[in-house]
Amino acid sequence: MLERRSALASARPYVSAVLNIAERPGFTLTQVAGLSPDFEARLAAVVGTPPEKVQQAQVNGAHTLFRIGPAQFWIVGPETDDAPSRLEGQCAVTPLSSSRVRIALDGAPAREVLARLIPVDLHPSVFTPGTVALTGIHHTPVTVHCTGESSFDIYAMRTFALNVWEAVTDAARVFADNR
Repeated sequence: MLERRSALASARPYVSAVLNIAERPGFTLTQVAGLSPDFEARLAAVVGTPPEKVQQAQVNGAHTLFRIGPAQFWIVGPETDDAPSRLEGQCAVTPLSSSRVRIALDGAPAREVLARLIPVDLHPSVFTPGTVALTGIHHTPVTVHCTGESSFDIYAMRTFALNVWEAVTDAARVFADNR
């Protein structure tokens, strides 16, 4: 059986006393969509209450749901998640785990680093924990999830993950211990 290899295996590590940038592996990512009137109730029965608005995330135990459009969601779960198989036949289920890399930024300068890269209002009163934005870093589409006051997850397509990593760590260079 093939072993999964990180798209960031060749990335130069980022080291800082005030900011942590690291790959966060070990997750499943599944896109689901449904048109039936009871779709969201069926989804809630499997992974918990979905967020009400687009660009919002809802944490339900081991699952985080992003509303990415009307009747469309991303489900982020543990690496061994069985929710996608439990939703088969109830909605359109598209596995995205193998096509995305999750990069975590954590620390006081995280908003400043992201502000150098994305055209999103990152003020703490606007981009609050639980907010999600589909945007771009260095001409590459990414999804950014605010997981805490100074914590963010960036979901990048595997093909471009190294480019996104390099753009993020370059923007954070001023805070790095390994300049």
